[in-house]
Amino acid sequence: MRHDHTVTSDEELVEQAQAGDEAAFNLLCDRYLPRVYSRLRAMVPLDAVEDVTQEVFIAALRGLNRFGGRSTFRTWLAAIVRHKAADYFRAQGRQPDTIPLDAGEAMHGAVDKWEDRTVVRLALQRLPPDYQEILLLRFAEGLPFKTIAEELGISLEAAKSRYRRAVAAAAQEMGMTE
Repeated sequence: MRHDHTVTSDEELVEQAQAGDEAAFNLLCDRYLPRVYSRLRAMVPLDAVEDVTQEVFIAALRGLNRFGGRSTFRTWLAAIVRHKAADYFRAQGRQPDTIPLDAGEAMHGAVDKWEDRTVVRLALQRLPPDYQEILLLRFAEGLPFKTIAEELGISLEAAKSRYRRAVAAAAQEMGMTE
């Protein structure tokens, strides 16, 4: 079993982890923890991010032997993130509360920021998965369009076009367009 994990691809690490190499799985966790955490900050309340992040990696560990490589590990893990975020809201017995868009006029400071994040989170949840994905890659992970295109396996122009459509759809969901 190889243990030089510094330049090992995700696919190789998955194979090693599936063969029982705990260090390989730990490296996958280290690689993806910032992404998972950033995504969840955009999806669930801040006080739930750490718990849901932990649940994502527990689910990944439990499901790793079922990962067949039909998608990239990143894409597979992103699906787990979406499912665990949905599980969080189901466990709360509700979807996130909607907030009147004009409520911010009477409030200031942290409440406004919380409201803004909630409105964005609600809009994001109502978008199709491919729009959610590109917005999370761009905003939550801060990736440039070239990297987004590579990760999604699409051309640079297709990535930019999908991003523009996703932003327009998010704006419409937030009531910012007519």
